[in-house]
Amino acid sequence: MTVVGWTRNDGYTANYAERTTHAIGLLVRQLEAHGIPSELIVVEWNPPVDRPRMSDLVSPLSARHTTVRFVEVGEEYHRRLKGWKERGLPTVAALSVGIRRARGVFLTPKALDTFYSNELIARIAKLDLDNDCVYRVDRCDVQIDGDAWLGVSDEKLFELLMNSPMQRHVRQQQSPQWKIRDLHTNGCGDFTLLSTARWHQMRGYPKDATVLGLDADSVALHAAAAHGAQEVCWPDDCAVYKVVQSTLHTQRITPVWKPWQQRLDTYLLEIDRRDLVHSMRMLLDYPKRRVRGIESVLAPSIERSFVAKATRFARNDVSRPLNDMNWGLGKVQFPERIVSRAQWDAG
Repeated sequence: MTVVGWTRNDGYTANYAERTTHAIGLLVRQLEAHGIPSELIVVEWNPPVDRPRMSDLVSPLSARHTTVRFVEVGEEYHRRLKGWKERGLPTVAALSVGIRRARGVFLTPKALDTFYSNELIARIAKLDLDNDCVYRVDRCDVQIDGDAWLGVSDEKLFELLMNSPMQRHVRQQQSPQWKIRDLHTNGCGDFTLLSTARWHQMRGYPKDATVLGLDADSVALHAAAAHGAQEVCWPDDCAVYKVVQSTLHTQRITPVWKPWQQRLDTYLLEIDRRDLVHSMRMLLDYPKRRVRGIESVLAPSIERSFVAKATRFARNDVSRPLNDMNWGLGKVQFPERIVSRAQWDAG
């Protein structure tokens, strides 16, 4: 099994480096406790020249079952993306680099500062995954103020996670007007466990010429279903936990309307044609979206970026791959650093 994460030591959140290295160590300890043959690929994208590499900050790992690989992608590749000056790490591009280089039979993306429940690790450890399935779990945002939790034992951390205020990102029904598969896209970027062969068939995540990558995780889940993967949602105790602060502002995406677009929407709603509202938004690509802090780039509307593709995938139309043949920068030999090498990887 392969877990793919992304990182950049740029202080994106408070104590980011400490949070991330802590979570990496805990994940390795969990995989070791269950004896799961595995690898963690960490794509270190566009590392700042004035800060240590994240691969240098990870504590020494002694793992028999888990290989931990850091793949470094230099600034020259980051500069190719629109908005590169405003965001130093494009999640979607980094994930595709890791997926392209994975060796596990199954693979899931993971935000490196999140935690898998012990029940989730135990479920994976059964090693009974089906090539024709895609496995999903809920993400739980747990409110723990301060950073004292970084120094507690694994057992105490999970006790805190289970007993602190929590918002669970449960399955949400898709809008019936969209006429797409009803899949668990809510938070799917944090856990979408799928055969690596299927990820390669899909060519990773959708290609994006910008640093935004909006809707890419949801599009990928619908693409997996169109390629024949049946969604399986595991029980509630199989979860991904993310520690959040009460002061965080989560509204980072705002719609950008033009007057004619608002007038058109209003008119169609007045004549009770909600179906046409969605059709026109897909066709004319409105309202576009702006991400806070990245003013130079406007993202497509959710109807153009996600719904139009999901509608095609609902018909099992996979004639247009998510990416080109060089997806994940597959032709490039990036520097790698092995932090931990498993016994299965000795050769």
